[in-house]
Amino acid sequence: MAKNVFISFRFSDGNRYKEYLSGLFDKYSDTIDYSEDVDRSRMSDVTIKQYLYGKLRRSSVTIVLLTPSAVNHKKNWMGNYDDWMYDEIRYSLESREGNRTNGLVAVYTPEATDLLINIQPSGTVSVNNVDNLFRKNMMNVKPQYKKNPNPGIFDRDYDSYCSLIGWEEFIKNIGKYIDIASEKRDAIYKYDITKRL
Repeated sequence: MAKNVFISFRFSDGNRYKEYLSGLFDKYSDTIDYSEDVDRSRMSDVTIKQYLYGKLRRSSVTIVLLTPSAVNHKKNWMGNYDDWMYDEIRYSLESREGNRTNGLVAVYTPEATDLLINIQPSGTVSVNNVDNLFRKNMMNVKPQYKKNPNPGIFDRDYDSYCSLIGWEEFIKNIGKYIDIASEKRDAIYKYDITKRL
């Protein structure tokens, strides 16, 4: 069965990655890309919200492209989130009439690696606590469903509703990571989902 995906990305430094992924999806008959292709700059907030709802209604997995400018959400002068990527992720995690919560996978580009990942001398990998909704949906499996039995150590694929995958790894195994996100969508009861910051 075909997987319908939506790519959330920051245009300023993520458009070339989004275009590359869209090109790959065109080659796969089992993946349909419902990502952005319309200039929303002249639309009202209400119109944009309805537009995004329509796009997300047709998708089952949201891919969050993490480039350096997309690692942290933007805020307005009052400190409130004013960021369409935040809204796209938030809308993806909402369950509303005619639309279930999407599966979620975050893909970080080589330029964003140091902003997200720390590798200790022991080889242990830790993820920085960034101001992004995807991060609140990592390591959020309910204890009774945790795949890795070791305390404080989480299975990258199944112990987070949103897996964090490097760009090179993702493009080599696109089908695998979309399938895993889809599986977790079908088992959403195993996770404590955070839908807003």
